[in-house]
Amino acid sequence: MKTVFCFLLLFPAAALAVTPKYSPVGGAQAVPVSLDNSYFRNPANPAYDYWALSAYYLPQQNGASCSAASVSMALNALLNARRERGDEEENITEEKLVGKVSGIPWKELVSAEGAEGRHGLTLVQLAAAAREAMAAYGAAEFSVSSVTVSTQSAQALESFRRALAGNERNPQDIMLLHFAQDALTGAPGGPFPHISPVGAYDEKTRRVLIFDVDRQWYEPYWAADVQVFRAMAVKTEAFGRGGYVILKTGN
Repeated sequence: MKTVFCFLLLFPAAALAVTPKYSPVGGAQAVPVSLDNSYFRNPANPAYDYWALSAYYLPQQNGASCSAASVSMALNALLNARRERGDEEENITEEKLVGKVSGIPWKELVSAEGAEGRHGLTLVQLAAAAREAMAAYGAAEFSVSSVTVSTQSAQALESFRRALAGNERNPQDIMLLHFAQDALTGAPGGPFPHISPVGAYDEKTRRVLIFDVDRQWYEPYWAADVQVFRAMAVKTEAFGRGGYVILKTGN
């Protein structure tokens, strides 16, 4: 099993020549947004999260820092987007963000060295870090909730779909996914536990846009919601099962 939390793998040149960037997984294939962006050209789709997050799209700084990049994007989208800002107001960055959280050794866990032989965050740690970060940056009337995908039942899938649809309609929340990246992209050698924000949800086609913070290898891509659901349910020894975290401001 790969020990570094976020996917950062150097492929040999020969492998790159024969391996598609987005290989089919279980008959489904992720589609880059540059090849399919019709959802955002439809005026019926306000796509609040897509436009708020895209303004603050960050790359993970190393192979373990996907959580920091994702939470930075989420906080910028919730607290800084869609409002007038003073010249002295900085954007929220990975480096400053992790320094504001003391409940877990976030700075160490997303460093190249790790902490006590570990890199990256579990789903529970992700929610805790996001909650403390929201408070540190002065978010008013906020909430952070998390759901572990411990079963692949039809009921659990429908609950996830309802959460996606609600998130898409609400400009005051952002959803972060904790998932096995290779279960969406087909990258060999996994599982690769990973964290990235949801950029949009097309309820008609049941596709999720993943704002993948692994910018060395990927652009945002669409994946079937059932495929994303299964990717979150992948269990690893170091992180258990994944799921999703919802950061919300206001009532």
